[in-house]
Amino acid sequence: MTSPAKLVGGLLITLSIASSCSDPSTLGLDLDPNNNQIGVFYTEIPLSASMVLLDSLNTTNSESLVVGGLTDSFFGKTEAIGFSRLAIGPSATRPSENAVLDSVKFHFRIESVIGDDLSGSKSLSVHLLTESILDTTYYNFDRLDFDPNPIAQGSFNFSARQDTAVSVEMESGFSDFIFEELKKGDAFRDVFSFRNLIPGIALQGNIEENTSTAIRVGNATGIIVYFKNEGDTVSRRYAITTAQSRHFNHINSDRSGTPTAVITEPGRSYDIGSRVGIKSGVGLVMKLDTSPISDFLDTLANVTFNDIILEMGPLGSESATNRPPSNLFLYFTDDSNGFLRATSGQLISVQADNQPQIATDVNGNIIPSVASPGTFVYVNTSNIYRQRLTSYMNAVYRQGLQRNDFLISPSSPAEQNSVDNFIKTLRGFDLDQNSIKLKIYYSKIRAF
Repeated sequence: MTSPAKLVGGLLITLSIASSCSDPSTLGLDLDPNNNQIGVFYTEIPLSASMVLLDSLNTTNSESLVVGGLTDSFFGKTEAIGFSRLAIGPSATRPSENAVLDSVKFHFRIESVIGDDLSGSKSLSVHLLTESILDTTYYNFDRLDFDPNPIAQGSFNFSARQDTAVSVEMESGFSDFIFEELKKGDAFRDVFSFRNLIPGIALQGNIEENTSTAIRVGNATGIIVYFKNEGDTVSRRYAITTAQSRHFNHINSDRSGTPTAVITEPGRSYDIGSRVGIKSGVGLVMKLDTSPISDFLDTLANVTFNDIILEMGPLGSESATNRPPSNLFLYFTDDSNGFLRATSGQLISVQADNQPQIATDVNGNIIPSVASPGTFVYVNTSNIYRQRLTSYMNAVYRQGLQRNDFLISPSSPAEQNSVDNFIKTLRGFDLDQNSIKLKIYYSKIRAF
């Protein structure tokens, strides 16, 4: 560990405060120039990180089906399969007995596509489930049996844009089957009868293509039957979609032969060497050891923090089509390696700079604020993450806020409300631990 003398040594600029000087507010203090000097210091504190596998990542009703897979030397091979029920409109017009089938298509509403190379075609396939999706909670390790033979499959080029709508013709055997069932109508009286006919679908990609696709659940993703009743001049359509349908994502992570292969037990902190990282879908997060902050604060007296920035990076990859999560959060943790909660049940995290970091409970005790979580933002121009911690550090140093280690995560299992969270994507990154630094600018009064 760096000695206190070296930490404080840094860069020292001593400025006499006089009327001819620049605005002293830029230094954080306004003092009598005849009695004091003000020292402006800069230092960097290196911080280290371990990795933690989160337990039981709930992927139920994430609003996106994640399919395909990504492979790299740090996280290994990660595959995703999306499972969903299908929904019908019982009152929608069905084909008459003499109706003519035009076509049956499966429509995909693509939300995002990530991969190091999107220049080639990427595969998507639709399979019928052979068991039902139940009214229960599904986690990233859950999966259901499905027919390996697809009822629809196609290849698409997403190099131009990664948020789009694509469709593919259903296999002829399934098209004829669903059209005849529609004409009979028995299975389309209500959604429960329909689920006896089709329990649901599984969506897959091709893991060898090293691409992951997020498909939006809703009216724009599902089966559309186009037909003409007798006398029609244009086609009608009957929709069987994923709208308001229970769904979940299965994630298979094969980390054998990689630095992360040693991470096997959820809730345990692993020191895996010089590189660390985060992997969505799998539930791998970083735990930041903040004990050097306490060591540094113990060397100080009567200082004011002017600007404190946590930086992390550059990251191991700079692919424009495989960006890491856009925002991370610094959640409080302890030796349990889990997320800490306030008495309100909300997760505790570092609050945004210039926002209150502490509050008081009914007994007047100091507690962490949870009103305005700060964000650890990805800066794509420099391929780093960055967050100001000035208010947080002042709260630890002056206001009695307890210092905690941090779990660095796009979002926690209990706060799955962001496009970059763990259940909607396979986004991730790795980096050199030596690139995690706390950059501190502070002022210190020095007597003559």
